Amino acid sequence: MIAGYARVSSKEQADNSHALEQQIERLKAFGVEQVYVDVESGRKDNRADFLRLLGDLSLISQVVVTRLDRLSRSLPTLRKAIDQFSRSGVTLVALDDNLDTNTASGKFHINILGALAEMEVDRLSERVKHGHQHHRDRNAAWFPIFGYRKVGDRLELDDAPFLCLLTGETLSKAAIARELIAIFQEKRSLRKTLQAFNERYGIQRYNTPGRKGRGGLGFGVPGLVAWLNNPILRGHIAYNRYRNQHNDHAWDIRYNTHPDHRLLSDEEYNQIADLLQWNSEHGASFRAKTIHPVSGLVRCGECGSGCGCQTSKWRQGVTYWYQCLNYRERGCRQKQMLRESDIEAAVIDALLERSEAIANLAAVADAPSEPPELQALRAELRYYQAAPGHRAAAIVAELQAQITALTQHGVQTTKDQEQNRDLLLACFSDRRTWARIMTLAERRDVYRALVERVTIRDGRVVGVSLKV
Repeated sequence: MIAGYARVSSKEQADNSHALEQQIERLKAFGVEQVYVDVESGRKDNRADFLRLLGDLSLISQVVVTRLDRLSRSLPTLRKAIDQFSRSGVTLVALDDNLDTNTASGKFHINILGALAEMEVDRLSERVKHGHQHHRDRNAAWFPIFGYRKVGDRLELDDAPFLCLLTGETLSKAAIARELIAIFQEKRSLRKTLQAFNERYGIQRYNTPGRKGRGGLGFGVPGLVAWLNNPILRGHIAYNRYRNQHNDHAWDIRYNTHPDHRLLSDEEYNQIADLLQWNSEHGASFRAKTIHPVSGLVRCGECGSGCGCQTSKWRQGVTYWYQCLNYRERGCRQKQMLRESDIEAAVIDALLERSEAIANLAAVADAPSEPPELQALRAELRYYQAAPGHRAAAIVAELQAQITALTQHGVQTTKDQEQNRDLLLACFSDRRTWARIMTLAERRDVYRALVERVTIRDGRVVGVSLKV
């Protein structure tokens, strides 16, 4: 049998340029009886039809490709395939390269062409890397997210008319983006936000691949999370984000690239990020309609597991109890439950005590000291600033970017700590004020901001860990 092999690197090449179709037609015109096809990178050696071709060599007398690099762009893989062809008595024909694998010069020619193909891929990779680095050096933006447009290398809010409602009101993408943020801040839930958003705009989502909601407004829960976490909303841009979607510490953030086109301040984003994190960690365990101020904070002192809320009805009303979730599966010995009111009383006592301690501290402000990591970076920066040569300049730029990012993080951390202290002193000046002016929802939000965890054991609170 005469077999042919055709390959393109991407689906776009196959669909748009018809490169794959052209290869197959040329192979069939040569007299190929069966064509093996892959849409994969030529650097990979685990392509499905490529491996199937190597497995069928006992049935094949000749393998035909349009060019040698269609078979492989990796020289070791190419040599391995040609060795298998030779052992099986199979002749390789490359229509555009005029090859004959039965001669020594033909084998030598194959090695040269394979090395050139590999070098071409490496050079392309180098050009792409240099292009990306040049892009980063200019702090240039890649693609705009919803609510923004790209003007040159910079991002700005997209205030152009985008959507006309049945009421006659015309909205821009930037206005809709602001509204989406406001809905989330009000609803405090991703799904409730999307429900309200879709009810207003009548969005229909499709499960059929390739179809989108009308006008591109079909947000899902993962998409909304990624959008809210995008630094573009805060006036920054980030590189390496898509490869490290769940690890923002690996993002290369360039601060204040478009400060006049923010949709979120850093303070607003910190509140949103805390809420997203909280919902991610605790949302699945506490779905009751009743608001429980200490839900998600209570942990078992025996096994460290979370404690769930249960209800008991008495003549006096409804009482809420917390019990170790592991006890239900007999994974913990802590059977005894504790009233929610007793847990909250212990939390208030701890917060009042901490508030009094902070208020009684002498108001002597020590000079803020930089963290050791920042001091080390500044020392390294001074060394390379004095070093000669152009290589030192690149290192200096990288160190300056690291110092800026670390300084911004330290400033934000200090702000968060000061806000928590101010919140503590404002809310817990005395117990009566706290109990009288706060609703259940407000108490829940304050506890989450100030309390790390509450530990219970043997039917009593054994520890309250605070964030301040």
